[in-house]
Amino acid sequence: MSSLSIKPANEFTISQLAELMTRSFEGYFVPVNITGIILLAMLRRDGIDLASSRVIMKDDQPCGLALIARRGWASRLAAMGIVSTARNGGAGTWAMRQLIEEAGSRGEKEMLLEVIEQNTAAVKLYEKFGFSKIRRLVGYRLDTSQIDPAAVHQDQELQEIDIRELARVVSYHGLEDLPWQLSGTTIAHHTPPSRAFCLKDAYCLISNPETTDVAISSVLVKARSGEAGLSGALMRALFARFPNKVWHVSPVFPEEMSIIFEQVGMTRETLSQWQMSLKF
Repeated sequence: MSSLSIKPANEFTISQLAELMTRSFEGYFVPVNITGIILLAMLRRDGIDLASSRVIMKDDQPCGLALIARRGWASRLAAMGIVSTARNGGAGTWAMRQLIEEAGSRGEKEMLLEVIEQNTAAVKLYEKFGFSKIRRLVGYRLDTSQIDPAAVHQDQELQEIDIRELARVVSYHGLEDLPWQLSGTTIAHHTPPSRAFCLKDAYCLISNPETTDVAISSVLVKARSGEAGLSGALMRALFARFPNKVWHVSPVFPEEMSIIFEQVGMTRETLSQWQMSLKF
């Protein structure tokens, strides 16, 4: 009979963790290829604590990884995966129980996570442990290479700003229960080549616009703004400033923000997520 145990992730090298994370998501809904550089960026941006994160062991061999992010009285299961050869053996359920117990023992008041909605088995697992759904998170896509740049108005009021300024605006004006990735604290840890822009009271954070594929990581309009349609104007201005790109919105945006992306012609992605919470 195989035995399960866990070890602190900080007992492993970054390269070992990156390789294990890649193997743990093989054949998953969204397979990943994690390098050491990518993992280091995740740790910095998302507040992942390797001392609280866990490598899942089966018969003394790594078979899975759980990354735990921590801020104040809250923690987040930033990623959890089991290698294909160890799935369906109860390792995930066993590890989840350990992670929840450890979060409680640290005195945390809430544990958060996002799970792909179409992964019904994982959703049921988290609900079994008492997690409740906060909201659906959605993603979008738009290929502007088919759009004539001359037909898109280049708004001269579009200004580039320091990412730290955007983080302050989101912290003050954003929803209190924004997904972890959209919070002002997370945004503050983005660095160039990511760039932030504003158009009057509308703000946006994007990944490196010099690449073909550009990710939109934050969109916000100040609640007290008296002008309608500012988010659409801001995004159209970005499309004009950086033409012939494929724009991506990861499924971490609350569904109630869909109008922002649909009004500029973006297409909703097939996969969505549930934002979930467990209160202690």
